[in-house]
Formats: sequence, structure tokens, C-alpha cells
Amino acid sequence: MQQQSKIIRYILALSPRDRERFQQFVSSPYFNQHEKTQELLEIILANAEQEKSVPEREALFEQLFSEQAYDEQRLHNVMSYLKRLYHRFLAQQFFEAQPLREQLSTLEAAYESNQFEVMTNRARLLEKTITQYPYQNGDYHFVSYRFNFLVGYYSGGFVDRSKTETFQKMLDHLDRYFLIEKLRHCCHLTANMMQFNTNYNFGFLEQLLYYIQEQPEHFETEIPIKLYYTILMSLRDEQNPTYYEQMKHILRYHMHQLTKEEGSDLYKFANNYCIRQINLGNRKYQRELFELYQEGLKTELLLSNGLISEFDYKNITTLGCSLKEFVWTEQFLQEYREKLPPQRRENAYNFNLANLYYNKKMYNEALEALRDVQFTDVVYHLNTTFLQLRTYYALHDTEALLSLIETFRIYVIRNKKLTSTEKKGYTNMLRFARSLVSIQHHADTFSKKALTEKLGALRQKIEATQNVINKQWLLEECQA
Repeated sequence: MQQQSKIIRYILALSPRDRERFQQFVSSPYFNQHEKTQELLEIILANAEQEKSVPEREALFEQLFSEQAYDEQRLHNVMSYLKRLYHRFLAQQFFEAQPLREQLSTLEAAYESNQFEVMTNRARLLEKTITQYPYQNGDYHFVSYRFNFLVGYYSGGFVDRSKTETFQKMLDHLDRYFLIEKLRHCCHLTANMMQFNTNYNFGFLEQLLYYIQEQPEHFETEIPIKLYYTILMSLRDEQNPTYYEQMKHILRYHMHQLTKEEGSDLYKFANNYCIRQINLGNRKYQRELFELYQEGLKTELLLSNGLISEFDYKNITTLGCSLKEFVWTEQFLQEYREKLPPQRRENAYNFNLANLYYNKKMYNEALEALRDVQFTDVVYHLNTTFLQLRTYYALHDTEALLSLIETFRIYVIRNKKLTSTEKKGYTNMLRFARSLVSIQHHADTFSKKALTEKLGALRQKIEATQNVINKQWLLEECQA
């Protein structure tokens, strides 16, 4: 039944608290006077509470309509009513979670229905709420714009047409709302263009940037505008580190003035700037990125619903090992183990612990940790096998290494989930690894000059080959 009906899947996915709230919503005569939808919801929730499957359609119909003949359309109608209520419930939940917008809607409804006494009373309350609002984000400016629009046109039409300050505030807030939204979207779409080679027409963005640059004093205290302007310029002028430094300054001193969404944007764009610089060969940004990761953990900007992704977990471990921050990295692995998604937790922990041991030259411990990694997908199989290969190489275990290389080669060739390009990259890597192992295994039989020449010749072949997975490790090991 769950696979046949979307509404049942939606309800079962709700938290216990939201299920209770939805039941209250459906039971409210203001929102719903259709008894069968209430009964249907009670059946769904009762089975969910007892961890039972919802009955199939015929059995469900019988519970709803007693001994009447099964009518597919009739059951479909009840379920459609319930789904419609669910959609209204989502909208209501969202509406109630935004106090500024909710109060504004009251004001607008009063204005449209000529209930001016209600409007003036609620306007005082909304003005107080706006004044106390801790952020100057897009919502703040939009609500302030609409507030001054309503008050301004009401006053102009019914009170005093000579006052202009309300209309000026209306225009100012409208400008700032537009600037924040325009700059924010331009940041995300510019990043999209850089990553996926897409293209967007940004309209009169250049004129907006010129407008901001010509009067910076007007936006010095407008932190969200300053934030998205800085992020956008860091994307458009990557060689200028000034904008990255300004992002760090905002991250350090103005986070309390940013919403969670704005803070997350700032953190992610600063991170990505460092990653791009590292990819360009600017190694000093490894330390910058490491410190940003630490800040992201501290502020929980790196977490989503209290969890850390296995990819961030891996990136932080890899970076910590590269910077030889072994003590901190081991503490991180242990502290955030339980914050990994449950279904990926043990694999992510064991693999990254093995990586830490490898970098600490604790090779036997690394192999022991790798034995606990389950090959749940291709990525873990490939990453684990390559780390095993490096570990056997560090241990000079030629027999185990050659056996692993051959097993790995067969796996890559037979794997249907790898593209032909990926297969070529891995087989090239394994071919060069075999040659490297052979040279090192017979190193004692060569003179120092001959060993240097053989390694140098292999290095040239590797450098001349474009598609080689883990090329950097091979090149490092070819150093005489």
C-alpha cells in the first residue's frame, strides 16, 4: 500500500511531533469537515504506531466503508482529499514559522478589507517586531518594504499626504531586498557556471556592482549585501586574495548578524575558494582550509541536521593527515564518529582511521582497520584497495602487492559501473605500479645511478600518460 499511495509515504515520513500536528490540522473543522479523511488518517497513524503495514486498498476500503462494495474511485477521492489537506498543512507550517511574514499578512488582509483600525493596531506591533529583528536579510527588507508601502499609502490616502519619510523608507528597503536577492543568486549561479560550464545572462549586474563600488559607505553596515558582493567578487577575481580575506573577516566578526542560510553560504564559498586555490597548486591554502573546517565544526555550519557527511569526514581526515595534525585528526575521528549517517558510519570511520594510521606509518594497524571496511559500493572498493596497495608498498611486501595488483586489475576490467575512461585510468595506474614494484624489488641489484635512471624513465612515462588515476602518488614514489 505504501508504494501505491504517495500520501501514505508522506505521512509515514513525518516525525512523531509532526504526525500529531497533522492529525490536529485534519481534525480542525475550519480546515476539514470531511469525516472519512479523518478516519483514513487515524488508520494510517494507528498502523504506524504499531509498526504495522497500512492495509491494502480493498481492506482499507472495508475499514472506511464497512460492508459496502469496493469502489476504487471512492477510495481514491478520500485519499486525494487527505493529500490536499497535507499540502495545506505544509503551507501552514511554513507560514507559522515566519513571524514577520505572518504579521505582514494580517496587515495586508486588514488593508485590503478596509479594516483600518485593525491595520493601525497591528502596524504598531509589526513595527516593533521589525525593530527587534536580529538580521537585515532579504526577509527583513521585504517585510519592511511592504510595511512602509501599506502604512505610506494608507497615510497618504486617509491621514497626511505631505509626509514623505515613509515612502523613502519603502524605496530604500525595496532596493536592499533586491540587491541581496540579486547578488545571492548571482553568487550561486556564477559558481554553477564555473563547475558545470553553464551560462546565464545576469542582466544589469555590472551596473549594480558599479553602484555598490561607487558608494561603499552606504553598504558598510549592510552585512548581507557586503557578504554576497564579496563572495561574488571572489568568484569573478580569483587571483585577488583580498575578497577571501574579507570573507574570513565577516566569518570571524559578523556571524551573529547573519542568518543560518547566509552563514552557511559564507562558509561554503570560503571553503570552495580554498579548494580551488589548492587545486591550482597554492599549498598555503591547505592550512586555511583546515582552519575553516575547524571553524565549521565549532559553529556546526558543517553539519546538516546534526550530522556530518562522509565526504566532509574524509576530506577533513585527508587534510589533517597532509598537514600532519595527527593528534587533532584522531580526536576528530572519534568525536564525530557518531555524527556520521548511521548507514555509512562504520565504513567511513574504519576507512579514515586506516588512512590516519597509514600516514602515521602504522602500517599493520592500517591493514587491520581496512579489513573492517565493507565493499558496500564501488567507491569504497576502489579507495580501500588503493590504500591497501600503498600500505603493502610501504611494507615492501612484494608478494602481497603483486597479488593485489592483479586482483584489482581483474575487478576494474569486469566492473560494469566504471566508464571506459575510468577503467583506462585505473589499469594505467596498476600497470605503472607493477613496474614500480619490480624496480624497487630489485633495487639492491642496481647501482645508485642505474636505479635513478630506471625510476626517472618510469616517471617520464607516467608524466607523458594523461589518464592515470592516483598519478601524484606514483610520481612521488619515483623520486630516487
